[in-house]
Amino acid sequence: MRLPGLALAALCLLFAGLLLLGTVGAQDVTRYLPGVDTSLPGSATYAAHCLACHGPSGLGLAESAARFPADHQQCSRCHNPRNPPTLREHAAANDLAVFSLGEPTPLADAAYLARFPSLAALEAYVRAAMPRWDPGKLSPAEARAVSLYVLHLSGSVPEGLQALYYEGGDSEALEAIDAAAVPLGR
Repeated sequence: MRLPGLALAALCLLFAGLLLLGTVGAQDVTRYLPGVDTSLPGSATYAAHCLACHGPSGLGLAESAARFPADHQQCSRCHNPRNPPTLREHAAANDLAVFSLGEPTPLADAAYLARFPSLAALEAYVRAAMPRWDPGKLSPAEARAVSLYVLHLSGSVPEGLQALYYEGGDSEALEAIDAAAVPLGR
């Protein structure tokens, strides 16, 4: 009698484990970007690496902090001038000081993004300096996708890229763009 009960319990555990694996593997980006079109290229990368500091719609630290309970809205743990310039992600969980950069730039500001002369310059900055806790972590393709997504947040996707970006966002076609030839500002 004891063996069928154990077999049933094992089957239940196996079923629960399979359900858990199915939900853990599929990240629902929409919960991080409510009201934002998550079908756009770069939205998942933005959610994973940029949203915590720059906010769901790119409005900056105040928007990001508002997502947390009131007693967790003080962002000086990460944004503290006494912190070291960078602290890799693996050490961040064990340290109270994450990085020293001040308040993150609101990326929904087209005037700020226009300071970059070209898409190549924006990508180079993103690739070299972001995410702040682990600069250089993003691949060239991820840097391109998140740069275009940030331009989307600011309403400043260059005219020549709008159709390609908004109508399907073919990743191979987006990666083939000559980013140095795409002016952003100046």
